[in-house]
Amino acid sequence: MIKIGELSSITKVPIQTIRYYESEGLISPIEVDQWTNYRYYDYSSVKRLSEIVYLKDLGMSLKEIRDLSEEVIAQKIVAIKQKLQKLKQDVIKLSSIRKKGEKFMMKSFIDDDRVVGKWQQIGLVKEKSDFKQGKILDEDWFHFPEIYFLPKGGEYWVFSWTKGTLYLKDRALPYEIEDGIMYVSVVGALNDDDVDCIAVYKKVDDKVYTIDQIRIRDNTNFPFINDKSVIGFWESVDFVRSNEIFTPQKSPAPISLWIKKLIFEPEGKLIIEYKNGDMRNLEWTKGVVLDKANETACAYHLQTFEEGDYLIMEFKSGDYSFGGQVKGSYVFKKKL
Repeated sequence: MIKIGELSSITKVPIQTIRYYESEGLISPIEVDQWTNYRYYDYSSVKRLSEIVYLKDLGMSLKEIRDLSEEVIAQKIVAIKQKLQKLKQDVIKLSSIRKKGEKFMMKSFIDDDRVVGKWQQIGLVKEKSDFKQGKILDEDWFHFPEIYFLPKGGEYWVFSWTKGTLYLKDRALPYEIEDGIMYVSVVGALNDDDVDCIAVYKKVDDKVYTIDQIRIRDNTNFPFINDKSVIGFWESVDFVRSNEIFTPQKSPAPISLWIKKLIFEPEGKLIIEYKNGDMRNLEWTKGVVLDKANETACAYHLQTFEEGDYLIMEFKSGDYSFGGQVKGSYVFKKKL
């Protein structure tokens, strides 16, 4: 048996804190000397105290630790995810603040109950009056077939809003609504301050959407099928658009490749390394890379040229998860 001082020394938890945990019903001595009132513990107490410290580091309250159950853990996961989403939105909002002259420009919010819901693009026009005359441009470079306006200007993918303005990342696109039709002035696509065209939208519904309802989710529950030809190290060498065919002889895409390396391990394990040094663990099965956290399944195929073996993998980012668009594929060359 060990005394409370020894327990404190082993676990690095102050004696006063241990006594407080006892008063809250989180830990109990195995014996209390009736004459000296000394508390005695054993190594099960060390384990229990270590568990309490571990759970507190995960943000759990003492009540949650005392009442720990699968339901409590599930509720905590939901709360942390909501907090994480809020922190991500706060980062985006802070990053959007720009200084112009002596003033800071930020996305302050004014409500507009006309816009909440789903809108579908009808087409692009040069002037607002052109739409009434049926003069639709044969262009699709403002390729956002659907836009969702979340309550209170809520952000999803690249969009947020306030009354009179749709934000596309940091670009402020003024909008007007007439006779149920929304006219969005596309500013800065070609020139910084010019209106390049007007995107015309009609409202589909007034539903109050959440990000979870908007997001596209792939089935990622694939059985593992081995593919020995992919096991090893693959280094990114190019990015090809959806309608391009890769050949080693062509000049690489003039973009910085965010994904740096793939490491296919046996039994369906995959490590992905990014340009900034971050790494993630994914899964794979024959023909598909599975990102279960982001709920995407990216098809891959292999090609062999004189220059070596290449793996071409779909790239599914927010363009896919919220816009349904696969913009292209990464090309990797086998190194080992």
